[in-house]
Amino acid sequence: MLTPHLLTHFARPLRLIDRRIGLIEKWLKTPLSEDDEHSIRIACEESGKRRFGAYYHWYLQKKIVAEAVRDADRERFLGLMQSSDHTNYREVIDLLDSDEGLLIAIPHHAHYILSIAMLAEVLRPRRSVYLFYGNPESHPGNEVFDKLNNWFWGRNSNVAFAHDTPKGLATAMRQLKSGAAIFIMPDVFKDVNQTLSIPFCSRSLNVMLGTSILARKTGARILPMISTPHGNGLGFKSEFGESFLVAQPSRGRPEIVEANDYRIVRRIFHFYEQFMSVQMLYWQNMRSHISRSHSFARLSKDMVLRASELILSDPDVRSPEHVVDLRGFA
Repeated sequence: MLTPHLLTHFARPLRLIDRRIGLIEKWLKTPLSEDDEHSIRIACEESGKRRFGAYYHWYLQKKIVAEAVRDADRERFLGLMQSSDHTNYREVIDLLDSDEGLLIAIPHHAHYILSIAMLAEVLRPRRSVYLFYGNPESHPGNEVFDKLNNWFWGRNSNVAFAHDTPKGLATAMRQLKSGAAIFIMPDVFKDVNQTLSIPFCSRSLNVMLGTSILARKTGARILPMISTPHGNGLGFKSEFGESFLVAQPSRGRPEIVEANDYRIVRRIFHFYEQFMSVQMLYWQNMRSHISRSHSFARLSKDMVLRASELILSDPDVRSPEHVVDLRGFA
């Protein structure tokens, strides 16, 4: 029986294919539409991959990791992670040993499951670790984390989970205030009406501000993190951004607080963008992002100032009953 690494290695010829093949999609259990093919080809191009088969080879790796989770063998899964991990944890060792609450923000990119599980293994002797994610009942695919919590860590492991429900949110906030490390995946949302749009990889992306809000309300430090492919097989490397605290706005007006949270989320996604702009193929939400998003409207500072001057010079706006107080936005 081939090991996961050998299977990935011997499947490399998949990358030479440059057309869709129904039998391969049936084998991988990934039915694709014409719109999917269009998005995948764009992702391949933006990721420096010349052929459509790069997607087949990548999807096979995702299947291998999913099978390793289903196998429910702790030693085998731990061995797979350790042999695949190329992360330099010394870069953040002082942060990992801190007693501050730590909110680790990681997107669904590359081998994010392995990156999360491996860092949780590094963290759990040092502090409590929680995985905070959407309930699998409303977020298909997240059952993988339920399974990991059940058989890979289990009780007395110092690793637990909290679903994105009112009860789970209360648990996450309480644990962050107590100095726990919590993983959160900010590239998904429950309700588009609760999101704001940001520029991301030359397109518009809807995001929630929850990561910043959670850190702001608990005083936790945010650590941006992303999993990246390493080599030609199942190798991965977790990259870390600069950690930071969310400063409390000097004024408590809701629109100013929201603007500050927006800037924080933009900062997190800017870190992701440095890697994902040239690795779009490995993002779980790649197809929907490419097919459904549009170019982000960019306004220069000068354009905004000119528009503001025109508005404020309007006689109706300048009349006493229409005076606009802009002091809070200074």
